[in-house]
Amino acid sequence: MNEIERMQQLAGIVQPLDEDTGEEVSKTVMGHTDDEVHMMKKQLFQMGTYCVELYKMLGNMPEDSDFPHWLQAKIIKADEYVGAVKHYLENEINVPDESAMVSPDAQDYSDPSGVS
Repeated sequence: MNEIERMQQLAGIVQPLDEDTGEEVSKTVMGHTDDEVHMMKKQLFQMGTYCVELYKMLGNMPEDSDFPHWLQAKIIKADEYVGAVKHYLENEINVPDESAMVSPDAQDYSDPSGVS
């Protein structure tokens, strides 16, 4: 086993094989488990709260208020990051099964010359 395969096994990307039987070994998690969904929901709720508060703060300011460039850039970057996560999850949720992606009676265009 090379170093990359070992690191993949440690990361849980590839299931390790039992040396005697050659079958995949299932892992049982002991102790701490990550609760990513709960953590992300908590962070998004906090971000949403901050967004509402900031929106209200800006609503109370005159229209001709001037802000530093770095401040505006932070808001733009946050919008881009949250948008990227949203679009990633939309695509992960809405991707059809591989079998549904290509119809069995679809025409084969692997040789566009039509010679073969």
